[in-house]
Amino acid sequence: MSSENNSKDTIAKSSSLKKKFIIFAVIIILPIATSNVVSLIMSNRISSTYNIMMNRMSVTNQIKNSLNESFFHFNQYILTNAEESKRLYKFHYDKAVENVIALQEDSDLRSRYILRDLLNSLKSFKEAADRTIEIYDNHSGVDVYYEEYVWTKEIVSYCNAFISMLSDSYFDYNVNIYNELKQKQDYVNRVLMAYIMTALMVSAIYTLLFIGDITRKLRELVNVSEKVVKGDFTYNEGEKTYIYELDILSEAFSKMITHISKYIESLQEKAELERKLQDEQMRLLSYENALKVSQLKILQAQINPHFLFNTLNCISQTAIKENADKTESLIRAVAGILRYSLSMMDRNATLEEEVNVVRQYMYIQKIRYEDRFKFNLKINADLKKVIVPAMTLQPFVENAFIHGIEPKEEGGVINIEINEQGDYCTILIEDTGCGMDEDMLEKIISDSPEQRPVGHTTGLGIRSVVQRLKLMYNRDDIFSIESKKGFGTRVYLKIPIRE
Repeated sequence: MSSENNSKDTIAKSSSLKKKFIIFAVIIILPIATSNVVSLIMSNRISSTYNIMMNRMSVTNQIKNSLNESFFHFNQYILTNAEESKRLYKFHYDKAVENVIALQEDSDLRSRYILRDLLNSLKSFKEAADRTIEIYDNHSGVDVYYEEYVWTKEIVSYCNAFISMLSDSYFDYNVNIYNELKQKQDYVNRVLMAYIMTALMVSAIYTLLFIGDITRKLRELVNVSEKVVKGDFTYNEGEKTYIYELDILSEAFSKMITHISKYIESLQEKAELERKLQDEQMRLLSYENALKVSQLKILQAQINPHFLFNTLNCISQTAIKENADKTESLIRAVAGILRYSLSMMDRNATLEEEVNVVRQYMYIQKIRYEDRFKFNLKINADLKKVIVPAMTLQPFVENAFIHGIEPKEEGGVINIEINEQGDYCTILIEDTGCGMDEDMLEKIISDSPEQRPVGHTTGLGIRSVVQRLKLMYNRDDIFSIESKKGFGTRVYLKIPIRE
């Protein structure tokens, strides 16, 4: 019987605690909510009024700007007779009239009178300006339209005077509205302050009488939490309180600490396993990087001597036909290319160095074939910022020349365009040569070692360059090619820019 009574008392206390919490919440929330709602309403009213004020001032300024712009383009038309100036003069006039009409719909009485006069003045300006333009278009002499021009300018000054009066009117009206709102806001603030202070006093008294019973158990839980933060997971629930919710919280806290302790142990085990896995992954990545470096060195070493032999043959023939000046230039160009290909074997190059090599190569071909082809180079990028493997551009250009331009009896054009687009440098190499069929295109694009390309540069050379670029930047979207038999070839390169 005694146990039953204790249980009933506990339920009664829990129920009473619930009611007290509701009362406490109402005491705290109601004044805060009320003050917030009232403040929000007042703020919205002030904000709305302020926006209307600022909009009126802004539109007034727009009217002035539009009028001045209209008169400016009117002057420009008189000076230059440009139809675009005439169109802009009418456009800005229409804009000014449109803003005046918009302001008439929502203005005080004084401002509406000023707007009426301003609108009439604007119409007078338009009529005078149109008459001036009409006289100007029909007569060339300045003395014929000068009087109308002066009258038009005078009307503009009248319009600006009305605009200034409108600004002053809006300012006075806005000051009055602001003072009224400020008075209302001050009154509401005083009422809200008194209301909140009363609510705070009531809640403080309520807190002293009621919350003290709760804080003891909460302090105990806080102390245990501090121990948990330091790594001590031992917890003694202590004595039960008459508050049901706090007893449940204490029990749940004890279970939570037990679960956290077990979870931390499992995390430590998992972290150890992940560390071992990461060590293994780092080891595998080191092997892969070493393999890529090895492949890059091998691919860089694939230099085709075919171009050198053809060029030396050309130099020999030129030396017989001409004096030594041109031969010397050819020798310098060949030596430059050969020196570059050998010196850059173990390192990368800037795109500027690559372009210089292409210029030397095209100079040699220009000497060999004279007017059979044209070479155009367009650069819109900082070439020094772009790093590529050595001998990257020359194989593409040589491929375009040997397999595109050289077989055509009438020759053709090779265009190179380099642009900087964000974090990338795009390179377009196109020719108007013979083009390639699908089989040859597949041999160039394919990465499969079973493909055996033909030609001295088109096959292995191009594929080697593409593989070097992919290895260097670890990207697959760095190269694309388009070609159609009889219509030429386009090669696209997309190189990341590394600062």
